[in-house]
Amino acid sequence: MKKVLLAVSALLMIAALYSCKEQASGFFSGDVTVKKYEYHYYDARVSPEPPADSEYKNDDDSVHISISLELDLPEGNSVLAHRVREWVSEQISFNNQLSNVFFAGNLDDAQAIADFYGKDLLQTIEKDIEAPIINGHRSIDITASKYYENDKCVTWMFTVYEFMGGAHPSQTAYGATFRKSDGRMFGNDMFSPDWDNRNKLDSLIVESLCSYFSEGVDEKIDDDQLFHEFTNEKITETMVALPKYGPWFSQTGIEFVYQQYEITAYAFGMPSFTLPYEKVKGFLTPAAADLVK
Repeated sequence: MKKVLLAVSALLMIAALYSCKEQASGFFSGDVTVKKYEYHYYDARVSPEPPADSEYKNDDDSVHISISLELDLPEGNSVLAHRVREWVSEQISFNNQLSNVFFAGNLDDAQAIADFYGKDLLQTIEKDIEAPIINGHRSIDITASKYYENDKCVTWMFTVYEFMGGAHPSQTAYGATFRKSDGRMFGNDMFSPDWDNRNKLDSLIVESLCSYFSEGVDEKIDDDQLFHEFTNEKITETMVALPKYGPWFSQTGIEFVYQQYEITAYAFGMPSFTLPYEKVKGFLTPAAADLVK
């Protein structure tokens, strides 16, 4: 129980962690300037009643719709600025469970990006609640922010917190690192395909996951417990899957986050850890290793 409570608490705090960690630590040094673009909407109303013969009954008669987009996007018309704005725009679409439309306008008009997706989210949520529903609460918060920067690369963080009337809210949080010179994005392809190096990387991942799941319990779990009690078929004795959303560069190392349900139950949150550069630099491709010289 203690472990479950710890994981749930960590889940609720993860968005705040990613939105303020770098600012609090003074990591915002660098030459990539940003500007915030926002879209906010809130409404409360009475929900429609289900038909008399319906098996569904409203828990209450209210509908609450809350939409918030806060996008910190790079200024200027460089290749890097264009690539980051494009990536943020695509992530909003990829993570929209109700629509999946893409912004096709001018990426230099960053406010238009926020307005487009905010209005599309509102339209799709309105359609979703037209019919009688059990729970009329719909909330979605999307953020994008600069997370880390050095003289060769910059990392952007993207988060989504949403509640669409189900049993519990859902959350997504991940980053992407871009090379300043040409906007190239690095993800799982930052690691060398060399088999020996990958085995060594897998061992570090397993060790880090054991530490994650050991937080809040009396004894540290071992590999066998990890494989048979905590993780699914993506993390086993014979296979260690990299996260769905590739790791990214940070001030202290390469950060990994597995999303909800990706390798474990919802109650255990989003397993995350940082591998220091000195431990993983030998596993990086030459292009990726160059970013941390």
